[in-house]
Amino acid sequence: LNGGPVTFLVVAPRRAPDAPDAWGVAAQLYSLRSEGSQGIGDLGDLGALLRWAAPAGAGAVLLSPLHAPSPVLPQQDSPYYPSSRLWWNPLHLRVPGLPEDASGSLIDRNHVWRMKRSALQSWFISSAVGDSWGRWVEAQGEPLRLYSVWCALAERYGNNWREWPEEFRRPDSPAVTDFDREDFDVQFHSWCQWLVSRQLTGAKRSAPDVHLIGDLAVGFDASGADAWRYQDQLALDWRVGAPPDMFTPDGQDWGLPPFNPIALRSQRFQPFVETVRAALRGFAGLRIDHVMGLFRLWWVPPGASPRDGAYVQQPSDVLVGILRLEAHRAGAFLVGEDLGTVGEGVRDTLQASGILGTKVAWFEQDPPTRWPRQCLATLTTHDLPTVAAVWQGRDGDRAMADRLTSLTHAPAGSLAEDVALSMHHLLARSPALLRLATLEDLCASVERPNVPGTVVEHPNWCRRLPVRIEDLDRRPLVRASTQAFREARRD
Repeated sequence: LNGGPVTFLVVAPRRAPDAPDAWGVAAQLYSLRSEGSQGIGDLGDLGALLRWAAPAGAGAVLLSPLHAPSPVLPQQDSPYYPSSRLWWNPLHLRVPGLPEDASGSLIDRNHVWRMKRSALQSWFISSAVGDSWGRWVEAQGEPLRLYSVWCALAERYGNNWREWPEEFRRPDSPAVTDFDREDFDVQFHSWCQWLVSRQLTGAKRSAPDVHLIGDLAVGFDASGADAWRYQDQLALDWRVGAPPDMFTPDGQDWGLPPFNPIALRSQRFQPFVETVRAALRGFAGLRIDHVMGLFRLWWVPPGASPRDGAYVQQPSDVLVGILRLEAHRAGAFLVGEDLGTVGEGVRDTLQASGILGTKVAWFEQDPPTRWPRQCLATLTTHDLPTVAAVWQGRDGDRAMADRLTSLTHAPAGSLAEDVALSMHHLLARSPALLRLATLEDLCASVERPNVPGTVVEHPNWCRRLPVRIEDLDRRPLVRASTQAFREARRD
């Protein structure tokens, strides 16, 4: 004030809003199939899933990230490697007039995007969008404008903004401002985001009492929209990863540029605030992938191996405080994915902040019935084997198979469906606040969504569920499992 110094304060509640006491399902949105599907799981399929979940008694549905990829081919398969965490993936739009394609076991995102991109553009040209679109775009402000500009520029000059003409490489350049004015493609990409917002809202109306939980990826593509916008706050030549451990002796390189904590603080943490605010938009809860990254991140130097990396401490007190504050503003609860190597004091801080931890059957010595209350409990994750695959010896290791035997007392030769049902009975009786079964386990699928460390060996993030949503209740395992969850809290 009056030209004096200004201090940035985060005045946050001590705890995030409470999570509900509920069971539910964890779903990979892209994998869903229902009547009307168009080659990939979309928001129409989400509505069908919610309409199934509510009468089944489920109170929560966890989705894979809806983050936006680049609009340029080839499309990125992984929802955890987005161009932008601020906006949504238009591939998940249900587009009128397109033929139904609910068949096939694998997703061809390039084919689907070619088809949907053309149909969406025709729809945009012919539609009378009215004032509601304009008001919505105006309310989103600078974040949507710059994202839409980036998309339009990427379609003209390629995916990597660092290879664009010099005048477009910075979002604050005069050339970018001039390009934005009345550009058709900029308006088109803004309109697509408005459509996603409307369809997501419509899907939630299908089951307003089911808590929809979003997923915040740990980072984004260094060539993408968020990196272009936040380039001054990033260590662009470094990558986030994980140190060597017993599962990955060479460590992991996730290829994601980290935020520079000093530069982030100099910007009053605005990039983080915008990211959290966007991730909470439209959801009753939010899962934070690799929540340990709020405390420290494993940085891999340029041109080096993950083995040569080091931990860089993060301003966790501010970041966790911002999470709690934004969660209260959104009226949403928080879940931290705290699997793997966890630093000292991390779980204590999360618990004190009202942020649920995560318990997975493969990693715990105790049965689900002895897990803590303040957690999300599940049998597996998108990166780990399914129950059926482990029982049939098609995935996982001997220790996992022994774990199933010790928990279920299933004799050798038991059907995988019977073992999965026994595990769901145990999960249903867990004291955990959130108890989520994966759709893969409910369907006794032997294929997991992702096999970490593989690129071409497995069709990661491309598998469709083996059953349509409308047919879920025709499966004895689904009916028996949902009954177990419904009855568990009555005991």
